[in-house]
Amino acid sequence: MIFLRAYASVWDFVNHIFGTNILSMPPNTYGFMLALAFIVGVFVGYRELRRRTDLGIFEKGTKEIIEGAAPQITDLTSHFIIGFLLGWKGLGIYLNLDQFSLDPQHYILSSQGFFIGGIALAALFGGYEYFQLKKKQIPKPETKIIGYNVEDRIFDILILAMIGGVLGSKLMDAIDNPASMNELLTNPIQSLTSGLSVLGGLWLAALLIIFYGRKHNIKLWALTDSLAPAFFIAYAVGRLGCQFSGDGCWGIPSTPFAQPAWIPDFLWGNTYAHNVNEVGNPILNCTGRYCMELAEPHFPTPIYEAMMVSFLFLIIWIVRKRFTFNFGAITGLFMICNGGERFLIEFIRVNTKYKLIGLDLSQAQYISLVMIGTGIGVMIWALKKEKISKA
Repeated sequence: MIFLRAYASVWDFVNHIFGTNILSMPPNTYGFMLALAFIVGVFVGYRELRRRTDLGIFEKGTKEIIEGAAPQITDLTSHFIIGFLLGWKGLGIYLNLDQFSLDPQHYILSSQGFFIGGIALAALFGGYEYFQLKKKQIPKPETKIIGYNVEDRIFDILILAMIGGVLGSKLMDAIDNPASMNELLTNPIQSLTSGLSVLGGLWLAALLIIFYGRKHNIKLWALTDSLAPAFFIAYAVGRLGCQFSGDGCWGIPSTPFAQPAWIPDFLWGNTYAHNVNEVGNPILNCTGRYCMELAEPHFPTPIYEAMMVSFLFLIIWIVRKRFTFNFGAITGLFMICNGGERFLIEFIRVNTKYKLIGLDLSQAQYISLVMIGTGIGVMIWALKKEKISKA
């Protein structure tokens, strides 16, 4: 059963399924699932933004492009970067295969590599693109006007969501876990592969997207309404990344509780063998990294969240058309659902409790209560605003 163990990298999963013996190297499982979550989120977000543009909620826009211009440094930057990375790491791996095989993930995420090879391939890739653009250059470059709507900005929004999501998640996790902050400061790239708090990422990503929307005169409530379903489905995929990597987001021990007969073992308890946090007891006859498992089964809360959030996504996706013109209603409903789901799951998650206003709850539960209260207020305001406009 694939759910009864963890996989540090995608290749560990492949080895387990097909019996191969590929080195445990990037992409790591959590990062792969996180990237997949963003791809799914972009697809859903684009569809919803385009639907609202077609309805006239978002104004259709344009932008200028210049065809036949001389090559610019900005046109070559991505090619330089790709060439450098391939030469630096790719040739570095080829020349130091023994060192790489000892700890592939550490090698790729470290500063080690063949620097001169990186410079050489960067020049080769950049030079090739330069001559390709040079062939298309004309004496008098032409300026063209093309359509550029809100949905076409989805990749700008994606970048902001990624930056805010990862940094916000890591910073909030550091509040509960000071060691996480130390890891972020000493090894920032490696630290971003685990130990992330989703609510922190949500808030920082939302803040950046709001600033972006205001800057480009996009209707903010319509924008957040459009992105709410995308977040839920991306969240569900991302939680599966937590489950498969065993990054510490598991629940409390399940052994003290009686397992109902109708719940299968993989949904009741998991020891997260080979977890990326490398916590627990040594696994018999296992050598190398990721050879630890928890002493007793714990509730697989990432699976629970993936199931709950998928259900909530379906609810919001079904009712979104009913509230299309109640700007803010879907955002409010999203906050209620997201806050309620997280508040409940925290009761069986491993977390730190804080006593505040007579309550003994986790950091995420206090934030969830604020989200629920704010969501109720936003939804009432959005629905009341419609009644006033019709009066």
